[in-house]
Amino acid sequence: MEQKHIRIGYFDNLKGEGSILISADIDGLLELEDTFLKLSQGLTAFNFSKLKLLDKSHKIKLVAIIDMENIGLIPTIKGTFEWKVRPEKWGEYREKLTALYRNSNSGHQYLDSNSIDNKDLQVIFSFNEYPLSF
Repeated sequence: MEQKHIRIGYFDNLKGEGSILISADIDGLLELEDTFLKLSQGLTAFNFSKLKLLDKSHKIKLVAIIDMENIGLIPTIKGTFEWKVRPEKWGEYREKLTALYRNSNSGHQYLDSNSIDNKDLQVIFSFNEYPLSF
């Protein structure tokens, strides 16, 4: 089993809609859990390319941004995906990751923004479910 990784990919039709899939092992999950905690506690933005365990072969430009509304994940003109939600929502995402490793050795969670407009892309976090190639 490959160790210490986070992989991020965009898929046009994963589980029925445009999606970002974030796949990780336990070390990657813990790094993301810490990042989500920091975003919930005052960090205003985070570029996912700064993740220490990010597999560089998956070149997705993803930036987390604290916003006043839960807008969700949206593509930008610059070819970057921006994930804009309130600090409380980052805390909810962290709790979902924590529940995954406390309750099982694998699984996934939908990190939904609950956007009123529902124009955002879906984000799926997967723990120990996908191989290197997704």
